[in-house]
Amino acid sequence: MRTQLKILLLLIDVLVVLAIYAMSPVEWTLANNELRKVKFLPATDSTAVAAQTDTNGETQGDDTEQATVATLATTPQPKVKDTNPQRFLFFGDSMLEGLSRRLCDYAAQNGHEQRTVLWYSSTSEKWATTNTLDYYIREVQPTFILCCLCSNELFVRDLDRRDKFIATIVKKMGDIPFVWISPPNWKEDTGINALIVKHVGKERYFDSTHLTLARGKDKAHPTFDAAAHWFDLVAEWLESDQTAHPIVMQKPTQKVKWSHVTMLQPNDPGK
Repeated sequence: MRTQLKILLLLIDVLVVLAIYAMSPVEWTLANNELRKVKFLPATDSTAVAAQTDTNGETQGDDTEQATVATLATTPQPKVKDTNPQRFLFFGDSMLEGLSRRLCDYAAQNGHEQRTVLWYSSTSEKWATTNTLDYYIREVQPTFILCCLCSNELFVRDLDRRDKFIATIVKKMGDIPFVWISPPNWKEDTGINALIVKHVGKERYFDSTHLTLARGKDKAHPTFDAAAHWFDLVAEWLESDQTAHPIVMQKPTQKVKWSHVTMLQPNDPGK
């Protein structure tokens, strides 16, 4: 019994010594060896403790979380394709004569509706300063607008005026998803395409300026076959993440009759 009491007293002495050492501000040595103190972390959950130290004993929890958040913020997220049937309003100049034929094929293939308003020799000024676009937006109630305009303005010099017209057209379209198909340049323009991009952004601008297309006798308008190929490229782009509002545009398996087209002549005053 006395032996057990001695052992208990010895353990108590050891604990007292360890307690005194733990509270001491200086390190002790024993036989020329430094006694290192065990440093306890504040009470917290095991996940937080693990996050605070890496394999080298360096704190990294906050940095790791911040890096993860930053990575997620900068990683492009795939856009959700709108699979609903669309009701297209396609407006613009004479380039629509070839393009809208192919739009009819795509509408039939994918369950869309379409209405084309082709204004021969029209310019951004015509569409901006009349109520023609407003009228057809009200009449058609489109869910998606396609525009191909400014092929008659490739070489203009009054870009300040055209800038205002393009801004007005974009304002007229409002919140309706849209894409502006650029003119298929046959020569370098004087700045009209840069103005279009300025107002619509790259996700709403299909760049046709560098396409190699077979042209008709006027060396400007693509042939109908070339225009069909041109629109195939537009449709492929409309399904991709490169555009602001991806939609279903599967390639047609057959051609249909050109229909639902309104043709306005150059001298038409518009609405």
